[in-house]
Amino acid sequence: MAFFETSDGVKLYYQHKGEGNPIVLVHGWSSDHTSFDQTFEELSKSYQVISYDLRGHGSSERPEKGLSLKRFAKDLEELMEDLKVQNVTLVGHSMGVSIVFEYVKQFGVQRLKSVSIFDMTPKLVNEGDWNLGLYHGKYTREDSLNDLSVINEDFREFAKPFFKITVPYLTDDLMSEQLSIVINNNTSHILSAMWHAMAVSDFRDVLPNITVPTQIVYGEKSTLYSKETADYLASQIPDARVVPFENCTHLLVVENPAKTTQVIEEIAELSYNRS
Repeated sequence: MAFFETSDGVKLYYQHKGEGNPIVLVHGWSSDHTSFDQTFEELSKSYQVISYDLRGHGSSERPEKGLSLKRFAKDLEELMEDLKVQNVTLVGHSMGVSIVFEYVKQFGVQRLKSVSIFDMTPKLVNEGDWNLGLYHGKYTREDSLNDLSVINEDFREFAKPFFKITVPYLTDDLMSEQLSIVINNNTSHILSAMWHAMAVSDFRDVLPNITVPTQIVYGEKSTLYSKETADYLASQIPDARVVPFENCTHLLVVENPAKTTQVIEEIAELSYNRS
């Protein structure tokens, strides 16, 4: 197993395979690098591919510090610097997209060749005239505060309804199995801190700064984010196109890894053909 140590002393697990143009895969909240496993293997046949476990997730260390999107983006930059990769196709899913947005906010796009965004919003909480956040516009500031209380008290009580909404097609037995995996593989204080980090973030002003070719990928059956959210992102990012995944929910990278691989290859090839 390969580990990288961040500048503040936290060890992050990563895997690095293949040769050629680099692609970096960033997983979402409560997940780990395995959500991209099939895509990682396929892409590594033609590209240099990196995936890793975010701080506090998977096989990475679970610290008491650095639990913010700002620090997660710095972790990403330090990992890419350590591996000496440039002209990167940067891929994020769910909270991984928030990390991509924060990365661009801090570091710009100098290291990037293209970006692929999988099913996420630039602002989680719906308030004022903003209704393109979580749960198709129905998630409020009060909801986020209530959820944080539940996550801190008993993560299982949050996870059951959340994953029932997120993956409505799972049978009760499969849901129970998946809940056990998520609960056993995560730590409540990490999940609470990062839910808060997403809830207080607003990356709408960052979107025009993503000046490399960008894909906005969404699941047509996603119960978390809407087609209108994807269209908004595409309208704000200068060189972006929307890619729908039919019959897929928010977990589209797991539900259709073949198409996930295909669209990442498309954006990677497009960006290099423009060079």
